[in-house]
Amino acid sequence: MKTIIKKPHIFFFSLIPLFIIIAIIKQDGVIDITINNTFFAVKKSYWCNFSAGFVGLIGLNYFMLNWARKETVQILSLFHIIFQVAALIPFIFCIFFLNTKTVFSSNLLSDSLDFYAILSVSYILFVISICLHVLNFILTFLKKSI
Repeated sequence: MKTIIKKPHIFFFSLIPLFIIIAIIKQDGVIDITINNTFFAVKKSYWCNFSAGFVGLIGLNYFMLNWARKETVQILSLFHIIFQVAALIPFIFCIFFLNTKTVFSSNLLSDSLDFYAILSVSYILFVISICLHVLNFILTFLKKSI
């Protein structure tokens, strides 16, 4: 765990193959989202490829800090990773358990879960993790070198 906190780019680079594999597995699915009479239909593989690129950019950002011999604020790195994983779990859950009509596949949990609530929580956690990442990046540059 200390290696992941000291070198978070390893964690984010390891997420890239995971998202690419999920995109290959779920390439035919579509998520339809309705917001105020506006319909969004996005392929699941697009979201997975976008996520792979996004975590790749975060990993590249952390790698550049490591390359410049700047040590990140470890507590912020830890919370960033925790919030990022917490945001990815509902996202991956929705990718695997939603059919093309934004309704959960028939299972025991489908009656008690709300699709929009899950994605809203995932989005809020994602925004918090991005704020932590930006704060970590800025504070790292304000610190002195190793």
